[in-house]
Amino acid sequence: MDLLSLREQMTSAFLEGRDSVRVPEDEYTDFRYPRILPMMRFHVERYKVPGFGSFMTMHTKTAFGMQLLTTSFMAGESGFTPYCLIDIMTMGKKRTVFVEYYECGSSSAVPALRSVYDQYSHLPDYTEKPHWYVGERAPYSLIKCGSAADDPVLESMVLDSVKSYRTDSSSCDVSNMTGLTSFRERMVNEGNPSSSVLEKVFGKEGAREFFLKCVMPVDE
Repeated sequence: MDLLSLREQMTSAFLEGRDSVRVPEDEYTDFRYPRILPMMRFHVERYKVPGFGSFMTMHTKTAFGMQLLTTSFMAGESGFTPYCLIDIMTMGKKRTVFVEYYECGSSSAVPALRSVYDQYSHLPDYTEKPHWYVGERAPYSLIKCGSAADDPVLESMVLDSVKSYRTDSSSCDVSNMTGLTSFRERMVNEGNPSSSVLEKVFGKEGAREFFLKCVMPVDE
């Protein structure tokens, strides 16, 4: 699975036809850990999306062959929920794909997302360790795993999810910014999938700033 190619396809699927603006490069665009003889290298791309909010991708490449791609769809002016976070990991022939949705207290109709769930729910589930946010996920989230042989169907699942999220976020009038910002605080204070890595890179306060500014930014 070529995560760089998939990143470009996901970006196109969500932003095509929109007047998005790419955030200028800064200290969060490229970083590494540790600074000397780095074991992990990160590249972040961020976009402002008028009418929706923000969109971010973070590609991580490790010295031991693992690669990760994190994609965050954070509503701003629209206040759209559910919040969507997609995490993809490759290690040798192993694949793990999380398409996570968090309703943040909202019960808005999301027919396109449910349709994608029905299409791919038969794929093998990934068994993960308990975390507080697991119980907060919407039931149509897709937490899947497979091998390199499953790349075509897993890539299709990701791209169909992005396209469907765009469809629902473009057509739904539901706004729940209060619930979304409350969930954002929980992700920072109670921990999120990237917490341990980001704290190694930036320290505890720096990791908080990165998350608030890059992963789940709120329009000022």
